[in-house]
Amino acid sequence: MIEITRKLKKNNYKAVDYPVYKDNPPHPAKYWKECTPGEWGKSDDGYIAECIARNAYDKGVEMVFPYGKQWVTKKAKLEFLPHYETGSYGSVSKKSYMDQELQRSRTTHVLDAYITYVMAGKTPDFEKLGQMYRPDHQKPIWSVKRLLKTKGMKQMIKDKMKEVLDERGIDEGFVLDTMKDAIEVAKVKEDSGNMIRAAKELGDFLDMKPKIKTSTESLELDITHQIQDNFEEQKKKLVATKIQEVADGKNTDSEA
Repeated sequence: MIEITRKLKKNNYKAVDYPVYKDNPPHPAKYWKECTPGEWGKSDDGYIAECIARNAYDKGVEMVFPYGKQWVTKKAKLEFLPHYETGSYGSVSKKSYMDQELQRSRTTHVLDAYITYVMAGKTPDFEKLGQMYRPDHQKPIWSVKRLLKTKGMKQMIKDKMKEVLDERGIDEGFVLDTMKDAIEVAKVKEDSGNMIRAAKELGDFLDMKPKIKTSTESLELDITHQIQDNFEEQKKKLVATKIQEVADGKNTDSEA
């Protein structure tokens, strides 16, 4: 038996555990399309759970089970395992909530606006992005910041940025040429930092750096900075992060 916890309107949004059985269910079960609320239905992959609702709409009948929804049609199938694997319990789609969220128009609008800020060299206005993304939330700015931190959104930003740069003729070759020019300037000038930083940033956008995994541990130590002879020696106490680079495809003993 597997239990799925849901917070549904019918339970005043209180958490309720719904059991799902594969073998030896305690209740007789019908095929899921034939169920009425309160009866137990069997999915197309052989899992049995209580039917929560049978909703009749103009476009058809929608069946609601603890692990997902499905419309009643001749070819429609309702399977438990695909929903269980992604945790998508509240919709017909078997995709995870975040995969679905990344495909919504509100997310693509935020993506386009964020890229516009970056290309203009401006700090994104998260207040405006939040209002664009989820104005219905109590704190939209938190919602949009959480979105931007997700792995899927970061990849979308990277792909979109590469697309924009490609349209402007900025590719890996351009970055390498820029870095080469910066090195040449460095030979005769002391101020090539801006060019090098720009090249590195473009390299990040183009995903040119080798991917690494990092494991971190925090420690407190005294660091003495001596920057050239014309700078004063400064001593600062700070928390530094020790970063251990681990090449892709290799795990350390500490990795889960």
